[in-house]
Amino acid sequence: MRIAWIGPMPNNDGGAVGVGRQLLLELSRQGVEVDCYFVGTEASVPDVLKKEGNLTFHCHPSSWQWNRWYSRNNYMAFVTGQFANLRCELKLAEELLRKHKQKPYDLVYQFSHIELHALRRFKKQLPPIVLHPEVHAAGELRWHRKEAHLAKVSESWITRSSIRLLLMARSFVQKRHIKDADYIMSISKNFADDLRTDYNLAPEKVAYIVPNPIDVERYYPNPGGSRSGTDGRLTFLFVSRLAVRKGVEMMVELSHRLDDISDQARIVIVGNYSLWSNYRGLLDRLNPKVAAYIGSVSGGDMAGLYHSADALIQPSHYEPFGLTVGEALACGLPVVTSDKVGAAEDVDPACCRVFPAGNMDELERHVRMLFHELRSPGKQAINETARSEAVRLFADPVVGEELVSILHEVCRSGAKRKAKPVSEGNMAVN
Repeated sequence: MRIAWIGPMPNNDGGAVGVGRQLLLELSRQGVEVDCYFVGTEASVPDVLKKEGNLTFHCHPSSWQWNRWYSRNNYMAFVTGQFANLRCELKLAEELLRKHKQKPYDLVYQFSHIELHALRRFKKQLPPIVLHPEVHAAGELRWHRKEAHLAKVSESWITRSSIRLLLMARSFVQKRHIKDADYIMSISKNFADDLRTDYNLAPEKVAYIVPNPIDVERYYPNPGGSRSGTDGRLTFLFVSRLAVRKGVEMMVELSHRLDDISDQARIVIVGNYSLWSNYRGLLDRLNPKVAAYIGSVSGGDMAGLYHSADALIQPSHYEPFGLTVGEALACGLPVVTSDKVGAAEDVDPACCRVFPAGNMDELERHVRMLFHELRSPGKQAINETARSEAVRLFADPVVGEELVSILHEVCRSGAKRKAKPVSEGNMAVN
């Protein structure tokens, strides 16, 4: 199988770009020949990918830079960066088409984003196009509208209005472009439902579920065993962008509701705002006896952060996957999540407590229940279950094998489609 991959430049840290690195490694190790089309320079490609014989890189550098007139604030940087990437992707799509004509690909795989500006004009000349998005603008837009009162705390009116218009435009474009894809893979069942509903897709259009992989060698249980801090308090982590739809306001409220056990439990909040959404102002209302905000942590320090905690809380109102949930489980931490977090699907309830999104009483109840269980002799069994579930569901080889199986099925389906006999009325005249 030979495929063309187009998506953001991978890196060695976390997030979607880290997921891209892991998926490419697995595709290569399972014998798939992949031509990668990235915005950037080949020097930016992680060395671990360059060592893979089945991966070939075609890069187009962007002239976009920080600290210029067009990137002097976060909003301008976000908008102009999107346009700069689009220009580069158009060039990459032209090169992809040339390579396809020289040596045909079995399929084109677009990872991370939905917009098909670069590929849709060549669709008739390309093999089947597979989309594997990480998020969709309609979901972000829905919560940007619902949480306007929260955004006011940290964001100006002009910023909120500009972002609203941008999300509306992206939702409109994505709703049109997603229909041009031949196959869509979703990172969770929740996200598949959202895509079908928001973009009016037939159920069979989003037929495959492929979760994000978690590097279970990088994220592993604390070798020292016990995690409780020097003061004996249990630590609940909240690791997230401090932005729209992440449930930041629920963590603030939870810090006040847990005041009665402030001598036995604490909440540590980790993260930073995004280029287009900033909820840091909400943290001024935290109960300091229970919760503390420690800023952002680099990808290389994340495993150590998990080792310092006892559990993770992820109360997102909309979360197609939630890498921090998978990472925490891999480190042996139980999690409390909303039912809108994709990574919580199919995880053993012994280590994954799920509450209805937005229900503050249920969030508090689950956190208190887990608090008592983690102070009991059953804590070790919970930790072991968390680790085993992460390996079972999200280990690179597990996800990689499922992905390759699906891509083979897509290739067979595409070949059958091309092989269908042409009816007499539709026969081409030479």
